[in-house]
Amino acid sequence: MNKFNDLDSFINFVEAQRKFSEKKSLDNMWTFCSILGNPQNKFKSVHVAGTNGKGSVVAYLRDMAMAKGLKVGTFTSPYIVNFNERIAINRISISDYDILELANEVYRHYPEFELATGVTPSFFEFITLMGFLYFAKMEVDLAIIEVGIGGLLDSTNVIMPIACAITNIGYDHMNILGNSLAEILTNKMGIAKLKVPMVVGLKDENLIELAKTLAHKKEVSLYTPLLEAFEVQNCDLLSTEFTTKDFGHVKLAMYGFHQIENAIVALKTFELVSNQLFGSFDLESAKEAISKTFWPGRLEVMSRDPLIVIDGGHNTDGVERICEFMHLQHVGKKRVIFACSDNKEKEKMIKQIEKEFDEIIITSFSYKRHSSAQELFEYLHHPNKLLMNDLNEIINYVRNNPYDINLFLGSLYFVSEIRPMLKEQC
Repeated sequence: MNKFNDLDSFINFVEAQRKFSEKKSLDNMWTFCSILGNPQNKFKSVHVAGTNGKGSVVAYLRDMAMAKGLKVGTFTSPYIVNFNERIAINRISISDYDILELANEVYRHYPEFELATGVTPSFFEFITLMGFLYFAKMEVDLAIIEVGIGGLLDSTNVIMPIACAITNIGYDHMNILGNSLAEILTNKMGIAKLKVPMVVGLKDENLIELAKTLAHKKEVSLYTPLLEAFEVQNCDLLSTEFTTKDFGHVKLAMYGFHQIENAIVALKTFELVSNQLFGSFDLESAKEAISKTFWPGRLEVMSRDPLIVIDGGHNTDGVERICEFMHLQHVGKKRVIFACSDNKEKEKMIKQIEKEFDEIIITSFSYKRHSSAQELFEYLHHPNKLLMNDLNEIINYVRNNPYDINLFLGSLYFVSEIRPMLKEQC
């Protein structure tokens, strides 16, 4: 007898499970995997951690691997368009049918899970187990697995990848990962495996030294490609082009200086993967692939007239990078429509956007962890501020009173809600 007969019943069930339970080990996850036949051991993988940029690096790696003819699974979170996109193969999201089949497969083992561990899977453990089962069943050539939170005790950290990547380090989830960048890096470096090569998108010398120390303990070859000089030819909302010593001239379809860094990390990581899988690295194929890579909700242009952009920057580091990019866009007036989750450093994020935008509209979104718009508004000391709760009203206001740049910012959940509305109305 199946527990789940339709997608809504499954989503309602799984989202009601505890989110990220406090952990001291991955023993429960190992046990769950063992009961399911250790599907995580049945495919080759790359593990991607970091504060921001994980999804973009996953997308770059996916497209480079697909260009070489590989069947590529991706496991990412959260979703932007629909729940299914968390688990995909060759850009095609898992079907409702397969979700229900896998969900029922995991649920059927609940008595064994409880008997062995005393608990049932958390939300993220459940989804991760489904991803592992799907990639094993579909016999992918390579799975690109994005860490949920941190690294060391993340549910995904039971795989044995052929390469690892850490995009960058910033302040987020400090209640879980620690209050210093060193603590956060140490947690994310927990994905390091014995003798498995790793690429880290770090530029801070102290953090690099810490990463080297941690990598040495596991005999990991550590690569820091962002220490190499690169020259930016263009970086605006029309094109992104740069040149590096190792990779030559590179053009991207995604925008932002942070995407240049993400692409460099991805190129170096795929070089390591290619050397293992193919014995060599086809640089031209890789560059051609990432010149077309798209990942929704990352400085995504929804309209050119007026210019409306959305970005899921959802922590101080992400918002800072977006503000840096906006600062260098030599246009007239810039407007931001801002909403964020309640567990973020709201006041710091507000201070960042106050410096850069000519008008700030504060709002909220429907996801239950959203921050109060009134609370955010009270943090503001900007002379040109508005509080608007109705998203349709905001879209109409923006369209009828356009600035040179109109940016929706502050949360991937916010972006997932506003994106279909903008696609329909713009």
